Amino acid sequence: MRSRGFPVTRRLSGCAFVLICGCRGDRDVTATDIARQFYTMREAIGGTGAPLPRELAALRPFITDSLARGLARADSLRRHDIELAGDEKPRFADGDLYSSLFEGVTSFRAMPALANSEPVLVPVELINDRQRPVVHWIDTVVVAQHDGRWRVQDIRYGGLWAFGNKGSLLRELFPSP
Repeated sequence: MRSRGFPVTRRLSGCAFVLICGCRGDRDVTATDIARQFYTMREAIGGTGAPLPRELAALRPFITDSLARGLARADSLRRHDIELAGDEKPRFADGDLYSSLFEGVTSFRAMPALANSEPVLVPVELINDRQRPVVHWIDTVVVAQHDGRWRVQDIRYGGLWAFGNKGSLLRELFPSP
């Protein structure tokens, strides 16, 4: 999901307008709707690696506090590595954290939720048509109630190739020792 040449603020304001006007009210928004809105905002933001503070602010209405803390931590680690590492590549500097494929996503389709219990699992079909051959896969968005609203809690990576993100987004952000 790359930039289409618009400044971030213009892309975000237009996307926010669509998301706000497209919502039917918090009570009618489903877990699948939140997954779709999250990826729509993600596409509008563009960029790679850990989100910058303004990008995290744009994602904040769609994610839980724990995921927001993890993404803010990743940005902090990246900035720390840049200050200390010099020529070495900092952590969380490149790649798509929100999907299995490092190169990212060019399109997505949120499918109906798998369960009516919490957390709810929403399979998302992802495609990168900039790769040859075209890459198709399914990641699973974990959606939970947070302050009475659905929010993305985690993303479970489903890509089966050797290189790329494995496990889940939260495990990448908070690895076990």
